[in-house]
Amino acid sequence: MSVSNKDKAACCGCNACAEICPKHCIQMVEDAQGFIYPQVDSSVCVECGMCEKVCPLEVANLSLRKPLKAYAAWNKNRQEHLLSSSGGAAYIFSSYIIEKGGVVYGCTSDGIDVRHIRVENHSELFKLQGSKYVQSDVRGLFKKVKNDLKNGKIVLFIGTPCQVAGLKNYIGHHNEHLYLVDLICHGVPSKQMLHEHIKHVSKGRKIQYISFRDGNNFIFSLKAVDFGYTANVWEEPYKDLYMKGFLGGMIYQSSCYQCPFACSTRVSDITIGDFWGLKHAECLPEEVKDGVSLLLPMTDKGLNLIQKVENNLYIYERSVEEAVNGNTQLRHPVIQGRRARLFHFLYSLFSFDVAMKIVIADHKAIWKFKQRSL
Repeated sequence: MSVSNKDKAACCGCNACAEICPKHCIQMVEDAQGFIYPQVDSSVCVECGMCEKVCPLEVANLSLRKPLKAYAAWNKNRQEHLLSSSGGAAYIFSSYIIEKGGVVYGCTSDGIDVRHIRVENHSELFKLQGSKYVQSDVRGLFKKVKNDLKNGKIVLFIGTPCQVAGLKNYIGHHNEHLYLVDLICHGVPSKQMLHEHIKHVSKGRKIQYISFRDGNNFIFSLKAVDFGYTANVWEEPYKDLYMKGFLGGMIYQSSCYQCPFACSTRVSDITIGDFWGLKHAECLPEEVKDGVSLLLPMTDKGLNLIQKVENNLYIYERSVEEAVNGNTQLRHPVIQGRRARLFHFLYSLFSFDVAMKIVIADHKAIWKFKQRSL
């Protein structure tokens, strides 16, 4: 099936097809909800099939491996640990690659614009720290990765499993200088949803800083010159509609609900995420409360990278079973429930915040009633 007639649920918007097209007849364009999908100029297309060969969601292209080991780990540098999501292992990997003269591709937020960037200096690595709960724009970057590899650079690419798989298929062959790290992904809302919500909350102010996490806490924060906004999801679960929609699995791209990468077999060299369900955490150093990374090496290359940086980590080997049992996204994709379907219908009629208010109105009313009864 060519990208021109794919159902949206069979496309993750990874951009691999647009970058591989020899005729440059594929453009990634936003739909009404802000998700990017390929648009083909059929007058130029020669039906070479290259787009199908790189698509990460084509069954024939799936190549998944079982974890070799599982580790709980966090950065020994206290400041770096606190500035990172989870345990800061991604920062350690990135620092090592930069020290070896390599480059790192990862997700950053420039104000409210979330996208992947290329980093080659240690002083810029802070831009990649922290979780970003939105679809990151990778358009144009796969070619840059290929060019770096051609020039003999060591490259570390960190992204969602579908982005990693798209890049892996685009490169098309094993490259010893390319390290692939995928994130344990819940699913991705669109940047349009995030921008609409921020505009609503900030009343149109220009936001200079955005954060989705604070260590283990899901705290959504916005800052401007004359404005500040904070919502702690655990303390006020209905204050922020974007975080409610994200954590409730209501606002994801269609393909996320049937993601082939939401399982214990993975596509990368190393899978990283939060080590939820970590047993006997009370026996570990107290810094564990500020976030612990789960590391799942899938290849010998990934395992070797972990071993090269382990002096910079507090690292404890755990069982793969413990890691999988504690993380739903290592077992199956988020289920597209009734509220998710209702949201996507309503979002075609109303603004993001209005649609979300309608979707959760009954649950919010019940929660408020219970709070008053306490």
